[in-house]
Amino acid sequence: MRDVTILAQIKKTNREKDYAVIGELARIMHEPRDQFLYSHSARDLIELSHAHPQLIPELAPLRPLLNEISTGRARLEEGLDAERRALIHANEERLARYREAAQRWAADWPEIERKIGDSPLRRAHEIVVGRALELLPFAP
Repeated sequence: MRDVTILAQIKKTNREKDYAVIGELARIMHEPRDQFLYSHSARDLIELSHAHPQLIPELAPLRPLLNEISTGRARLEEGLDAERRALIHANEERLARYREAAQRWAADWPEIERKIGDSPLRRAHEIVVGRALELLPFAP
């Protein structure tokens, strides 16, 4: 079932519809911990809190929204909306970092290509890797 949590993590994109998919994936997860971390339904989170109240203090540092469960469904739904928007903004910022890195690489590529043009494969690989280490962030 680990694949379901990996898929849920991958679905954290800029698209609103992906968060409904994440919520549905949470419903088929077997571990209550994972359900708490991925559910996008106020009703499901409230039911989980009744069945597994001991998990909330443990998981709230990972997902502060869990602290809102006791405030009622309306507040929890507002929190879920805010959390979804924050995740979308975080993904937009992540993608911007990749775009910026790609622009630097694209700008330098003609020079890299010129250097590797007649080089043996091993040397060309060294050149490309060296420039990548200089131009591209290791963890955008």
